[in-house]
Amino acid sequence: MKRTFLVLLLVSCAHTEPAPTPVPAPAAEPVAAAKPAEAPKPPPPTPAEVLLTTCRSELGKAKQNLDALVAATGERTVDNTLVPLNGIYVTVSGQVNRAGLFAEVHPDTKIQEAARTCEQECSSFVSELLLNRALFDALSAVKLDAADADTSRFVTQSLRDFRRAGVDKDEPTRKRLIAIDEELTRLGQEFSKNIASDVRTVKVTAAELAGLPQDFIDAHKPDAEGKISLTTNYPDYGPVMTYGENNATRKALYTQFRSRGDANNEKLLAQVLVLRAERARLLGFTDWADYITGDKMIRTGKNASDFIDRVSKLARKRADKDYAELLKELKTVDKTAKEVADFQKAFLDNRVKVKQYSVDSKEVRAYFPFRQTLAGLLDITGAVYDIQYVPVKDASVWHPSVVVYDVARGTEKLGRIYLDLHPRENKYKHAAQFSLREGTLDQLPEGVLVCNFASGDELMEHGDVVTMFHEFGHLMHHVLGGKHRWIRQSGVATEHDFVEAPSQMFEEWAWNHETLSRFAKNVKGEVIPKTLVEKMRRADKFGVGLQVLQQMFYASVSLRFHQADPSKLDQLALVKELQARLTPFKYVEGTHMHTSFGHLIGYSAVYYTYMWSLVIAKDMLSAFEGKSLMDTKITYSYRDKVLAPGGTKDAADLVKDFLGRPYDFKAYEKYLSQ
Repeated sequence: MKRTFLVLLLVSCAHTEPAPTPVPAPAAEPVAAAKPAEAPKPPPPTPAEVLLTTCRSELGKAKQNLDALVAATGERTVDNTLVPLNGIYVTVSGQVNRAGLFAEVHPDTKIQEAARTCEQECSSFVSELLLNRALFDALSAVKLDAADADTSRFVTQSLRDFRRAGVDKDEPTRKRLIAIDEELTRLGQEFSKNIASDVRTVKVTAAELAGLPQDFIDAHKPDAEGKISLTTNYPDYGPVMTYGENNATRKALYTQFRSRGDANNEKLLAQVLVLRAERARLLGFTDWADYITGDKMIRTGKNASDFIDRVSKLARKRADKDYAELLKELKTVDKTAKEVADFQKAFLDNRVKVKQYSVDSKEVRAYFPFRQTLAGLLDITGAVYDIQYVPVKDASVWHPSVVVYDVARGTEKLGRIYLDLHPRENKYKHAAQFSLREGTLDQLPEGVLVCNFASGDELMEHGDVVTMFHEFGHLMHHVLGGKHRWIRQSGVATEHDFVEAPSQMFEEWAWNHETLSRFAKNVKGEVIPKTLVEKMRRADKFGVGLQVLQQMFYASVSLRFHQADPSKLDQLALVKELQARLTPFKYVEGTHMHTSFGHLIGYSAVYYTYMWSLVIAKDMLSAFEGKSLMDTKITYSYRDKVLAPGGTKDAADLVKDFLGRPYDFKAYEKYLSQ
């Protein structure tokens, strides 16, 4: 997942100094009159106060620069209008994106709260900027006759964004739009916070861990009462759902996992949907889905709905076969079984792969200790993109576990990456790449990988390895595309429904024996066998139909929630309806998946993005057909034609430049049919 915040990490330290001790006058000297006691110095500001003070100071500078830009007289030019506007974007992005990161990952809850306040104030500033008619008029007046293509694109897209924000509406409407944006920011923060803080626990006995890997069991010791705690964090949830033989334990943990945030988030989401619908109507759109898709590759809500239907139909036949195999396997455990439950899916999927494809996930995970896997990932990306990673020992970080590297090519420094990869309390619970700082000609890009993996020499599920490669694909896009004059064209600045394609494409490197053999070794130093990788690939194709339908279920929830009349929407009823229509798995009583579906905030109606991007990713991978994934002639071309251009072209044009033709569905259809 890509979280675009355009963040610059604030380094702040509070130094506590003792108050000065008054020195009394010598006794031999008479004192004519008592001097007033020196007032004690106020305590130094806390890190949270420093963050908020800095944020407000930078916003103040941006406001002053904006006023000066608008007040300028004479002919509007690139230098007196576009350059200062770009500088304002750089200043504000440096604050809002640092705040967006800290609100999700900082261990100090006071700093998290200060970051949320900063984020809200930045959101207000941006809303007001986009609704500033005088600024819009100034931007419209810039002469572009001699401008290069990037500059012309910067102006065209900026004017589009102003119009989409409502700059051409009357004053009361603009004020209402600002109020809506501010409230949506606040509600979104609260929704995400509720998911991150709602870590639930299921208590089980040692016997109920039957089937779990020994290293997992060793890491989960019983308490004084003989009970073992399993949490809804991914390092617990994934293995239990995959290996746990106890059906009741899997169901209990599944139910808790799929109900996170249910105390408050349904009500918050209702408010979000009402405000989004109102905003869309004020801007002349039928609903939020039509508004939010307007600047995407897909263009309309109907096109998104048609895409979901098309993909669902393509996957249905294969999904039916997958489901039949799962049910057949379930009957070997329970002869009376008539249907497969959603909380049984991963467990049965693994059993089928063990029996039919001779792939045991426990065997596979032995080749993926965390530290070794990360080193392998750095080695591979270094080779395919011609870059080096230089450890940064003195970087200021928000938690001791964060690892920092400078990314370089020879003597040229390209950017910096921060790796925050292990779970902790109140930290973002999924996997995402956060922008820490966007690159321009004057500043290098910085990105953050936020995940929740095992650590040290602990073993990783191969699914987690794939996730790591996926998110690193975002990180490479951010860094390698981070050197452009205009900040809105830097990094992952293409259409939102394309941004997952590079990361999904890079997952392939986690499935290829040539690339895996560079680092995937067990404790004996034995390289993962090619035959095992081939079996893993064959096994991975099992269940693809069901996986696609599950993704289309999520995409449909995302879209339909934003097409429905929010005053009449029964959220849970619609979830049940869509799950029954799109997947073969029945709703599990007591769950509220939508309350922990964080993408409803960040992606709103466009969760279809993941599958849309996958169609393009599969097509881009066709360039490697019959060739090595380490073929630098192809990887360098991909780097230079898709990643490095950032947002200087439409995504379809970037893909066309790389493939030599427009993208199509053929590779994706082949993927589903194999």
